[in-house]
Amino acid sequence: MQAGPAPDDGVDDGADAAVVALPPSPSAGLPPPPSAGLPPPPSPKLDPLLDAAAVCLAARGPSKTTLSDIARELGVAPSTVSRKVGTVESAAWLLCAREAHRFFARLPEIVAPHDGARMVTAFMAAGIETARADPVFAHILQHEPDFVGRAVTRRMEAIIEQVTTALAPVLSMAMDMGVIRRTDPEPLAHWVTRVALVCVLSPPPGDLHEALDQILLPQLEP
Repeated sequence: MQAGPAPDDGVDDGADAAVVALPPSPSAGLPPPPSAGLPPPPSPKLDPLLDAAAVCLAARGPSKTTLSDIARELGVAPSTVSRKVGTVESAAWLLCAREAHRFFARLPEIVAPHDGARMVTAFMAAGIETARADPVFAHILQHEPDFVGRAVTRRMEAIIEQVTTALAPVLSMAMDMGVIRRTDPEPLAHWVTRVALVCVLSPPPGDLHEALDQILLPQLEP
């Protein structure tokens, strides 16, 4: 007798391979959201699983969260979570990739109220504030120094390269528009990324926007 179809576990089997396109910029005068260089975004079909992972990670952190915790939050078997994301740390990085794409997709609306080189510093400030306000990242930063250390020593260069690759074409377009000073966009993207990452881990004293403007506007303005 043939077995019937497997019961629906609520998470699509093809989710791992699917990629979602970023929406186009709402304004032709602003840079489009970058996607080249970033890790592929997880399929929207993985959103329920990643949402469940976010709840668990924000409460317990990667070191104390188990696949069973995520499965319980989602209401599926642990084997389903294991099949979809592998490990808790993999789930954390998939969640990071999803949030990175969501943030970069907001580029036009973030920079729209600003003029000139302040579009760059406003986007940087928004990225830093978004990262630090994220409940999962906030828990990791406060309670998981080992996870932060592994990320810095094992993944930081890859993260910098990914963000730089995504950011350099946007900076080049800003130069073409006369928004910022003409220079090699790739080294500039590297420095913008490095400054932002340092501020994510340890923000400057005082107002973040004012600090970034003071440091970077003299280097960016045409």
